[in-house]
Amino acid sequence: MPQAEKGSLKDLGKRIKAKGLQKLKFYCQMCEKQCRDANGFKCHLTSESHLRQMQIFSANAAGIMDQYSREFCKLYVDTLRMRHTTNRTNANQVYQQVIHDKQHVHMNATVWATLTDFVQYLGRTGQCVVEDTERGWYVTYI
Repeated sequence: MPQAEKGSLKDLGKRIKAKGLQKLKFYCQMCEKQCRDANGFKCHLTSESHLRQMQIFSANAAGIMDQYSREFCKLYVDTLRMRHTTNRTNANQVYQQVIHDKQHVHMNATVWATLTDFVQYLGRTGQCVVEDTERGWYVTYI
């Protein structure tokens, strides 16, 4: 199938689509590759480069997940500290600001399964004051 001519409307549409955020389920954290759809992701999973990355991961799975977890935690706490200082803020709102960056570490690559688990971890470690309300989890940077 021929590619769209450079500068055509179809080409511009494809470029705009590629710039925006794609679905999380089509992102491979190990390869840092975003796929547009299920077929592209399936092809990526069978690619040689992905299989090499998975061999590296299987050799040191715990260490790699710990590294991603530390990076995610640092990014989240830095965002909270810089943008919200000591204000009480909805945890999901901070998370939305974190994931707005295309190159962020995805939460599914960390040891925390949900944002709730992560927020409770922040409270246990004393990095934030955590409150569970009817409207969701709120965090305050200490």
